[in-house]
Amino acid sequence: MFRLWFIALCLGASAVFGHAASADPTFPAGDWITANQQAVVQVAPCGDKICGTLIGMVFDHPTDPMPKDWRGLPQCGDIIFQVAPETESDGSVTWHGTVTDPRDGSVFQATVTFDAQNNLHLRGYVGLPLLGQTQIWQPYNGHILTGCRVPRNPD
Repeated sequence: MFRLWFIALCLGASAVFGHAASADPTFPAGDWITANQQAVVQVAPCGDKICGTLIGMVFDHPTDPMPKDWRGLPQCGDIIFQVAPETESDGSVTWHGTVTDPRDGSVFQATVTFDAQNNLHLRGYVGLPLLGQTQIWQPYNGHILTGCRVPRNPD
């Protein structure tokens, strides 16, 4: 199930993220749970950008091994997006950069914005941003268990 989530999260024009809402000029750091509630991503400054790092995953079984990335390393800790601010013509701020598929290292263009409820809107795309589809992540206040594991019903 986790692998299917990453296909939806990171790959191809048919599995890209969509149109994002207007952004607040500040970038709230913190943890967000993905739309399907299968992973937790920590958003924090990294150099002159903002990065989204995979810090927790829901596993089908407690003994399931940690998935490996394209380098053969555990996916937990992988930076899956890096973005920098750009002021739009309407004065809003959108964060532009890249999203990386941790399974094969494929890199796609991405935008990140936040709505008034502090939800993160992530859009990855190939070529034109219009080809995207929205994925909205909500703030995560739960716990990450040992081994980068998130409880099955994270609330």
